[in-house]
Amino acid sequence: MAQPQSAQHTRSLPIWRWLAPVGRRLLGTLVRVETTAPVVALTFDDGPHPQFTPQLLDLFARHQVRATFFLLGRHAVEQRELVTRIAAAGHAIGNHTFTHARMPQTPRWQRWRELWMARRALAPYGAALFRPPYGGQSYGSRLDALLFGYEVVGWTYHIEDWVAQPATQLAERLIDQMRPGCIVLLHDRLANPRDPAAADRAPLIDALTIVLDRLSTTYRFVTVPELMRAGKPVRVPWFRPAQ
Repeated sequence: MAQPQSAQHTRSLPIWRWLAPVGRRLLGTLVRVETTAPVVALTFDDGPHPQFTPQLLDLFARHQVRATFFLLGRHAVEQRELVTRIAAAGHAIGNHTFTHARMPQTPRWQRWRELWMARRALAPYGAALFRPPYGGQSYGSRLDALLFGYEVVGWTYHIEDWVAQPATQLAERLIDQMRPGCIVLLHDRLANPRDPAAADRAPLIDALTIVLDRLSTTYRFVTVPELMRAGKPVRVPWFRPAQ
């Protein structure tokens, strides 16, 4: 005798309650952490840069800031000593592919090559963190990151630092959106500048100087792994083409 539809729904509901968190953990993308602690993760893509990354490291050392750098493998190969310096300063290092490939539009064999070559370039300092270039991700590329054992990290907000802006404007945008548990997308280098004037990272460094001078006693700036330990990681479906 068939069960009433409502009974079938009630019986299956606990299964979905169990499966949904598993699905988010395996295929979700980290975007923030639920916490009341005043902690924030500053993250930087596309580096390292021989001029601007050392300036950031000096700034962070003065303010006891820890950040996360999602490095391109090809830049890491060129700046090997700088990769070592980032790690020695206590910052986290994540994989951002080898060449800044648009992962959804890239064949699987090439995606694997991008991830593997970048992993080798970052060894032994690379953490199990991956950020897809341009934030582009398909179901296939997310599964590839899972096979490589990576936590995929998105962001809570950005300030469009790939567009040339005055330092004061960048700083105000950062301060206005700052919240406990957020992940901020920034760039210490632009792999493919859409705005040539934005390739100069000096305004961003000046903006971060303003922000840290104002907020370093209010917020603690930590790496992504440290942020995840400060509360409940929030992972969401994140599937979008690379623009």
